[in-house]
Amino acid sequence: MSKLLLSINILLLISLWIFTGTHYSGLPDTIPTHFDFHGEVDGQGHKRMIWFLPAIATFIFLLFVSLSRMPNSPMLNVPKEFRKKEPLGIMLFSMLIPLQLLLGSIVMESISVAQNKKDGLSNFSFVLVGMLFVVIGINIFIMYRKKRNEEV
Repeated sequence: MSKLLLSINILLLISLWIFTGTHYSGLPDTIPTHFDFHGEVDGQGHKRMIWFLPAIATFIFLLFVSLSRMPNSPMLNVPKEFRKKEPLGIMLFSMLIPLQLLLGSIVMESISVAQNKKDGLSNFSFVLVGMLFVVIGINIFIMYRKKRNEEV
């Protein structure tokens, strides 16, 4: 299961870079770089800033892949049951999917706003934030239950 989730994350990351690369030349010199809580643009920057979110996605991806291969890392505060490659990979890669979808959505919508096809972020970005919190919450709940079972 962790290999499947890893494969999905690899495809999402590659898609993010390809999408950004194919649309970069058509961007105006100034693009939206920040959105307020209502999804309206409240910050702009040079079009080079569009590479910032794919770079963040790549950094987090590499961090999670590294952590999944080091179950005894001091960076992890997880129960013993999760200090195995498979459960740790499932936990990390399941959290990474909604995060990558969120970053990809923001890149796509930033490009649409820059090209005057949209006015701001859609509600889909907020749905993805909610999905991210749900996945994190489920993982915390599972870890809590496993930890309680270890203590008994």
